[in-house]
Amino acid sequence: MNILSSYNSASNNGIYNTQNNIQPSINNKTDINKNTKTSIFYVNDIHGQIPKMERLVSASQAAVIEAENSGAGLLKLCSGDTFIGSNKERNTAAAKFLDIAGFNATTLGNHEFDITASICGDILKNSKTNVLAMNSNFPDNNSELSKKALRSVIVTDKNGEKYGLIGLQPSDINKRIKKPELLAGITVDNIEQTKSELQEEVNKLQSQGINKIFVLSHEGNKTEKEIAQSVQGVDVILGGHSHHMIENIKEGENLLYSPNGEPVIITQAGRDGNNFGILNLEFNDKGQIVSVQNNIRKTNDYSPNLMMSKTSDSILGTSPEIGELSQVIGMPKNMTIEENPWADFVADAVKNGLDTEIALINSNNFRGSVATGPIKERDITSIFPFANKMAKVKLNEKNLVEAIKMCGKTLSAHDLKPGILQVSGLKYTLSKDGELKSLSFINKNGTEEPIDINNPNENRIYTAAYDEFLINGGDGLDMLIPKDTDIIEKYDFDKDKLTIDYIKTLKQPFEVKADGRITVEK
Repeated sequence: MNILSSYNSASNNGIYNTQNNIQPSINNKTDINKNTKTSIFYVNDIHGQIPKMERLVSASQAAVIEAENSGAGLLKLCSGDTFIGSNKERNTAAAKFLDIAGFNATTLGNHEFDITASICGDILKNSKTNVLAMNSNFPDNNSELSKKALRSVIVTDKNGEKYGLIGLQPSDINKRIKKPELLAGITVDNIEQTKSELQEEVNKLQSQGINKIFVLSHEGNKTEKEIAQSVQGVDVILGGHSHHMIENIKEGENLLYSPNGEPVIITQAGRDGNNFGILNLEFNDKGQIVSVQNNIRKTNDYSPNLMMSKTSDSILGTSPEIGELSQVIGMPKNMTIEENPWADFVADAVKNGLDTEIALINSNNFRGSVATGPIKERDITSIFPFANKMAKVKLNEKNLVEAIKMCGKTLSAHDLKPGILQVSGLKYTLSKDGELKSLSFINKNGTEEPIDINNPNENRIYTAAYDEFLINGGDGLDMLIPKDTDIIEKYDFDKDKLTIDYIKTLKQPFEVKADGRITVEK
């Protein structure tokens, strides 16, 4: 029986034995009594979801007990984008989360810089969590962020075993940051430089006798696969940035092999803190992975941690309860390319609250969802960390059709960006490749009025509600930029206020469900 079968797993994920998959060039005769059991609690791309962080602390505590019961050394590792947006209080609470949960290390993503490099450094300077950024270049080595993150590698000890930890920032950070000034001159090496430097750091660790090496990466899955197959000596790449949900262990997908045939495991747990991972590993005495088990678990299965909740309240203020959510029906696996029940709900709240005919929301504006049970204002506010302000505009049918068509192309984009448009007052169908097949306007009586998608009427004007990101042509949607004369009214609040007000009018408890307003053909 495989020794890892003693792991207590809450999922049905199986144990993958890599012993027989190590290429023959490796001398594979090892003493099983010298094998090392290691467990990694991992997260990535939480995006400032404070309510999720409260539950993730509880999940991390459960992971400690699980590892102790199995005799494994436990590491808690984060692959970046824990912060998001420019709200200092929210990001301060996010930094506290890393400490309260007891993370050994994190790397920096792109969203850590939404608040500027300077303020990011101020928030992190007193954190107990190691911040790793091997491929970053800091113009001012005396800045708070450089002093915190300048170390490229750390070595940590668990159960008498030493582990090398290395962090990577995204090489495409300039494309994924709102304004270059936010970086304050910080640059990130390109992927070829990054791979070369990573090999050098791995070689240094191995020269010290350290043969279990983990990379905390915010490079994205495509690049992380390149690294796995081109850098020798890395055992695990804990990934992020591309928001992949990597379940189980599948050879060729997240079980790859280094240049000399040693197994390399890649992980990612999606986005917005909806899930986390437990990676159980067994190493032989040469530091090669001989067995692995990858468990993805749902954050909402865990109760909020009292200490984290109190810390959130002390930083952000107490958040009042506004209602009770009974159930969410139709939640998709990927919220950016499918109808999202929360998007339906919020778009309806926006359309009703601003008294428009239609409402448009870009899918990437949503960061998470809300757990069933009593909900607080903060649960809703956390979904919209960018705090964009709303507007009511006149939008002609031609521009509306062009916007939906452009966002539909997401389905055939390699990175699934920018995401489809979530809507209220409309119903549309996309082919599996993202071609717009049909579109209807839903009038105030609930009647569908078909729109000619091939010859839209430029003189048909709709009153539309959307936020300043779309008002400014975000995600390349220039057709949504209104003329000054087409702006009916601007507001000093985002979608969260309208959603909170809407919830307060509903009979409690209430449910959130998809209603088929967006169809993607299979």
